Amino acid sequence: MAEYAEEELQAARDALSDAAILEGEETDEAVVNRPYYACFHAAQAVLYPKGFEPRTHQGVAMLFGREVVLDGEASEDDGRLLNELRDYREQADYDHDPIEADVDALFERVEAFVATIEELV
Repeated sequence: MAEYAEEELQAARDALSDAAILEGEETDEAVVNRPYYACFHAAQAVLYPKGFEPRTHQGVAMLFGREVVLDGEASEDDGRLLNELRDYREQADYDHDPIEADVDALFERVEAFVATIEELV
């Protein structure tokens, strides 16, 4: 399963690149979708070498918190970011309320998250 880690990291990098391209032309969906998937794929990347193969968004978040954050490899803020973005993505996909987020600050946090995971993997 460790061989999937690099594929997931590349998917995270691609989502981050997509988010940068969309900057300035963002819809609520774009604001949170690509940054969320950058974090989601990065979180999967760090879980594969640990022997986990989560299949759901909730499973990734739960395992990331338990196996990476609680072990001190990533910060609690990283764990919160993954959950916050998941909530934003669900809001954008299924709710009609606008996303109230500082896009620039969110993007910086996502870049830092992906960089942290790259170092871990």
